[in-house]
Amino acid sequence: MMWNEEKAEKIIEKYKNRFSLRLTFKIIRVTVAIFLLYSIYMILLSILYEASNIGERTEYYQKLAIDWTSPDLSIGAARSSSNEITPFLTQKIEFPLEKRIGSEDYVVSQLKLRKTFITAFTHVEIEKSYPYNSMKRGFYFDLPYHPNYGSKLDGSDYPGTWNTLEKIDEGNVAELAFSTEEYYSPKEIVQLLSPYDLDIVWMPLYMGEMKKFTEGGWGGGGNSMSLYPSWGLSGARITDADFNSNSLVTKLDVNSVEESQQAMLDNMQMMLKGNKKLAEVLLDTSHLQERYHYLNEEGFQAYGAVVTGPVKELLKLKELKEIRSVQLGEITYWNWNE
Repeated sequence: MMWNEEKAEKIIEKYKNRFSLRLTFKIIRVTVAIFLLYSIYMILLSILYEASNIGERTEYYQKLAIDWTSPDLSIGAARSSSNEITPFLTQKIEFPLEKRIGSEDYVVSQLKLRKTFITAFTHVEIEKSYPYNSMKRGFYFDLPYHPNYGSKLDGSDYPGTWNTLEKIDEGNVAELAFSTEEYYSPKEIVQLLSPYDLDIVWMPLYMGEMKKFTEGGWGGGGNSMSLYPSWGLSGARITDADFNSNSLVTKLDVNSVEESQQAMLDNMQMMLKGNKKLAEVLLDTSHLQERYHYLNEEGFQAYGAVVTGPVKELLKLKELKEIRSVQLGEITYWNWNE
């Protein structure tokens, strides 16, 4: 039988096409199989994520971190609509940050949380693209006494605060922060401010910094000292064992201040028993246990407040000899619920 080169080429081409077609089908089958396995994996992962309440716990911890360390920011009680887990087990949670000015809450920024499988690599980003002055600087609170020596400290000078308030039209509301000359219980500060038509949204607390532990830093000029970051008391945030049902108190008053103190202790204890490492990463502290122990043993020692209300009502605080280091925050049009 004579070798026919043309016939041989046809045979080669025939088997080449068959091989190519089989390879194509195999690639398609493998791709479909991978896609199906990936889909099943993600479905199971999402189901387990929802059932375990891991995302809800992380979100709740982050909200407490804002409550305790951000004097001029807050987060609502509702669960985030953006809470998911990636194929590589990274939790992605986003929610808006709000600021109380007068009787209304205004969205001023967006928080983005990325909790990786390795907790230490967790990253929190707060967008600061909104035109709010206090997002640039924040509030500072001066300690009344030196933590180590017990000597009396001075307040910081914020010139023009009262003068500015005097010039603002009475049809506006604003937020104001101040420090106090002495340590007070939160209830005593509520009583001090009770004659005024204002809402208290936050109080800085001394938790044993520089005396029981060293963390963060401090600033100030002359004979003044402010801790950074400041920790404080906000309205009670309460959840159930599964982190599904949440409630939030939006101001500190005679009816809520003691409840808010107990809620803070309960939440700290829950963090210490639950996931202390995650809590300390989100709170940016290595001394959550020491802070809890100090509050539990020594009591709540407040040395200032963040308040909001009508500008003319804020101006009346000028008559209080107990306050100092007064700082003006945001101002907006009248929205006060009288």
